Amino acid sequence: LCISSLDCPDKCICTSTTVKCLYQNLISIPQPLPPNTTALFLNGNNITHLTEDSFPAPLEFLTDLYLSGNQIEQVDPGVFDNLPSLHSLDLSNNRMLNFSPDAFPENNKLKVLNLSRSLYNVSYTGIISNILKHSVPKLSLLNLSSSDLILSQGLNHLDLRDNILKKIPNGTLADFSQIPGLRLYLADNPWVCDCVMKDMVTWLQKYDFVADKVNLTCDEPQKLRNTPLLHKDVSLETSYIFLGMVLALIGVIFLLVLYLNRKGIKKWMYNIRDACRDHMEGYHYRYEINSDPRLANLSLNSDV
Repeated sequence: LCISSLDCPDKCICTSTTVKCLYQNLISIPQPLPPNTTALFLNGNNITHLTEDSFPAPLEFLTDLYLSGNQIEQVDPGVFDNLPSLHSLDLSNNRMLNFSPDAFPENNKLKVLNLSRSLYNVSYTGIISNILKHSVPKLSLLNLSSSDLILSQGLNHLDLRDNILKKIPNGTLADFSQIPGLRLYLADNPWVCDCVMKDMVTWLQKYDFVADKVNLTCDEPQKLRNTPLLHKDVSLETSYIFLGMVLALIGVIFLLVLYLNRKGIKKWMYNIRDACRDHMEGYHYRYEINSDPRLANLSLNSDV
């Protein structure tokens, strides 16, 4: 790592190909930013309002943006238009009052969105639904944990269908459970059915507000593709039980065979022992003959 005043403003760390900028004690996005910036850390500042002027120049290489703990209250339209490669956005620990669905450009590449501990009081599920449905349709990870979503009249549906969600953190699942009257839609997402998914399966079985839970299917791994998510836990447990029973049966059969053939096995082991003993005595006898010339001559004459 190097510090370069030519390529970076203050508190930017430069490498040969990338720039990671770390700023503190700010009330707005610093300008200008290095055009080759790939990761921008603006955590713990006082940037309460994001406008289209927050990123006025294109940052083609910026993939990770961290805006946690800034007390952000408003995100205007066009804020992220100049960040076409943005992959991960952390807006956690803020106090979001207004989040425009037009904040993201069309065909954006955002896959990870962290809004934990950011949505308070006047934030409605309808707003979040619009953002996720129309603005960031390629999400693979969404974190809404420890937020305080409130439903307004007629806006009690949260539609997360047709994204690329692979899993939802346990904290977000727990918060969904606390929203009265919520109707949640999760179909047509490529769910990864690994051991981590067990908690979500249990959650789906426990609650009924996921309107399309019977339509949720696994996408990975390949052997479980198109398997209903609600059957995944049962099928895995059944498979493990069956495998355990088969292994136990094989073990019992093996022990039974050993027991029934114990005499033959014992005789076989004795024969191997005697054969090894005779073999070693032959080696010992030859060694004694080779080490004593007189015995060697005697043996030769006897052979003659």
